[in-house]
Amino acid sequence: MTADNVVATEATSDHDTTTHGSAAESTTDEGAARAPGRPIRPGRVAVALIVVALLAACGYLGSLAWADHREDELRRSATEDAARLVVQLATYDHTDVDANLDAVVAEATPGFADRYREVSEGLRELLASGQGTSAGTAAYAGVQSVDAGRAVVLVFLDQEVTNVTVPEGRVDSSRMVVTLIRDGDRWLLDAAELA
Repeated sequence: MTADNVVATEATSDHDTTTHGSAAESTTDEGAARAPGRPIRPGRVAVALIVVALLAACGYLGSLAWADHREDELRRSATEDAARLVVQLATYDHTDVDANLDAVVAEATPGFADRYREVSEGLRELLASGQGTSAGTAAYAGVQSVDAGRAVVLVFLDQEVTNVTVPEGRVDSSRMVVTLIRDGDRWLLDAAELA
């Protein structure tokens, strides 16, 4: 080897080292970016926090919407059931008092059912001798309060009554405060009082 070749080889060697050194540094930089001990970039942290905050906000708003929908459904069903149950309570025929009694008791709490049986027994003879009939109609019903287990509903009731005293009939209007108790997926009549 001549001196010129040695210098050229060293220059080539230096160039290769520099090139390979740069490639090695480049590889080392990329490896360092993925290294587990290296700090996370602030931009990535901000994006991750924003995503987490958005997911939490969506979950919270979703739960509020579901609760609002659930309360609306409870209000709707309580209003409908209270109106239907009061009409059932106010509709009777002296020729078949038991049909009315059975219908009311079937959709009442045990306490209300016992009270209603007791009152009905006292009225049975009066209805038969007076030939009393009644057809109830709920003119309006609105929820005063409702939760998952109990509802209080105000019902405006019209009752068309006929008997031996009023054979042509008359309409009695009344307001009732109706208390319902939730039993599974239905409401049971727990109280019905004149307001």
